[in-house]
Amino acid sequence: MDFILGATITLGILGMIFGIGLAIASDTFAVKVDPRIDSINEILPGANCGACNQPGCNGFAQAVVEGKALVSDCSVGQATVAQRIANIMGVTFEKRERSISVVMCHARGVKDKFTYDGIKDCRAANIIGGGFLGCDYGCLGFGTCVEACKFEAMYMGKDGLPKVIEDRCTGCGKCAVVCPRNIISMVPESKRVHVRCKSLDKGAVARKTCQDSCIACKQCEKKCPYDAIHVQNNLAVIDYNKCTSCGKCVEVCPNHTIINFAREKSRSMSTILA
Repeated sequence: MDFILGATITLGILGMIFGIGLAIASDTFAVKVDPRIDSINEILPGANCGACNQPGCNGFAQAVVEGKALVSDCSVGQATVAQRIANIMGVTFEKRERSISVVMCHARGVKDKFTYDGIKDCRAANIIGGGFLGCDYGCLGFGTCVEACKFEAMYMGKDGLPKVIEDRCTGCGKCAVVCPRNIISMVPESKRVHVRCKSLDKGAVARKTCQDSCIACKQCEKKCPYDAIHVQNNLAVIDYNKCTSCGKCVEVCPNHTIINFAREKSRSMSTILA
């Protein structure tokens, strides 16, 4: 009986010693979490989209506190969230213009090179022979970009091309990342004139392939009063830092490749979807 009692007391003392030791160790080796991380995490959208190049919203909050990310790197939260993060961090936030996705393809009359009967995914289709589409630069039309959008800001139009709902677009760029043809660009919201073509083929070849292709005629380049558009590698390219969206290039483009989105947006939805 005395043996059992002694063992019990001994175990109790050892348990107390180990408990105290663990308490001291946990306090000594505890990882101190900056309270600002939780504060920032609470005001983030919680989309965990990865557009900030961090592993989720919590990862972004930690990166901001550690100085590895800017307060404005959350494109989903935009200026409102960026300003609140700046207040938490005690820094000044300079508001930047919102960027939105623009599909730089307006393909019409493009025939297929061969019949594709594989996975209905643009990336998979692009691997087979460089894509089944007659234009090596055009949209493959399977809506991989639409599926990648977590904000329901894109849909497939009746013309087989993806459409962007600008009011919902957060500028996260996920649609651009998954597009194997690189036809989706992130541009400043105020810029309304865009070259909806990515073909680098020479004019004669491009014209035969697509009715809306850029034929590198340089009419836009000659007409632009701001030196904001130049033909490079057989394709008209806009310098958005110079472009005022005046629309002069739109007026002279013979293939209607250059489009003024301000006019497009003013049309009825039924016209746009046609």
